[in-house]
Amino acid sequence: MRTIILGGGFAGLSALKTNPDALLIDQKSYFTLTHRLVDVIKTGDPKLAKIPYHKVLVARVRNVDFRKKVVITDKGEFQYDKLIIALGYSQKIFPFTEKVEDIQDSLELRNKLLRAKSVTVLGGGNLGVELAGIIKEMDPLKEVYLIEVQDRLLPFMSKESSTYAYELLTGLGVKVLLKNKVEKIEKNLVVTNDHEIRTDLIISSVGFKGSPMISEIGLTNINGRMIVDDYLKSADYDDVYGAGDCATTKKFIPMSAQVAVQAGRRAMLNALGEDEKFRFNQLAIVVRIGGIYFGDFHGKFVKGELAELAEKVGIFRAIRLVMP
Repeated sequence: MRTIILGGGFAGLSALKTNPDALLIDQKSYFTLTHRLVDVIKTGDPKLAKIPYHKVLVARVRNVDFRKKVVITDKGEFQYDKLIIALGYSQKIFPFTEKVEDIQDSLELRNKLLRAKSVTVLGGGNLGVELAGIIKEMDPLKEVYLIEVQDRLLPFMSKESSTYAYELLTGLGVKVLLKNKVEKIEKNLVVTNDHEIRTDLIISSVGFKGSPMISEIGLTNINGRMIVDDYLKSADYDDVYGAGDCATTKKFIPMSAQVAVQAGRRAMLNALGEDEKFRFNQLAIVVRIGGIYFGDFHGKFVKGELAELAEKVGIFRAIRLVMP
């Protein structure tokens, strides 16, 4: 039986680790540590977020013929018996804003940040909070706004984490605007329900969705995420599975590296013949501001060495997925 995996992120590599005989196809020759993209922005060193693959077919997927069970790429066509789709996430693109999806985005954003005197970050989730902190670290004199529509930062984390993030960022001089809904974006202008901000650079860290390819190949989806059942099987085809940020059940699966790793393994095991429901366990969510690590571990607020250890364990596990 031939199994093909599309996408070499956390979910795809976890699936390959579970079944090394599978064929993994990715358009890049390296694995991206997405949570290290802010470090690339800060330093300009792409190696901080890049780990070379050792067993991946580097090719661009053009289409999938689900009836004939064929993946069509720029390097040829490949027949499969089972297909695992793990194409990751993308960001919704708004006019006049910058995004941070990959290493190239990070390098381009760094160059623009070096020239900007004022920056506005949209979205107070993990990425937005870390971006605001990194930008202030790069230049403490730079004017930085962080806009969040809800009444606290990191709204999906504990209130202790939200409060701590607010204190750290405002201590660095970031102007945090809570309960501010963006109503209009123009070049060098952000208008909210409470403020009108003139700014040199606008960065979006909101609007995460699945890979655009999910819609392009005709799979049923919600917000670009293919719909799967409790066994991670596609709602459209019995021999197709989805894992990671590009897939969700109707009940919702969180978009995170930890969950993606678990989903990749379960999707592969089920593709190989097991029939077990996917149950995820998100042990830790760690954020870093100004070199200080903090977050939620088993649902409880932690900071300092324990939080840093949890984050480094996550990186170590990611590297192990890529290494032979």
